[in-house]
Amino acid sequence: MNFFGMGTFEIITILVIATLIFGPNKIPEFARKAGEFLRSFRKITGEMTKEFTKAIDSSPTKPPTKK
Repeated sequence: MNFFGMGTFEIITILVIATLIFGPNKIPEFARKAGEFLRSFRKITGEMTKEFTKAIDSSPTKPPTKK
């Protein structure tokens, strides 16, 4: 398993440290907020990609000239 360049051991270590620091009750809240952030980020980047693609497709292109 490779998530952001981290292996399984690193992910488990981070989760254990986060649980010790914030407590087990806060972890679901953080995960929920992270999920909401990722969802909105994907939506925004998807909309930007559509706009860029639309702008590129609608831009006039000159045919190559013969020399």
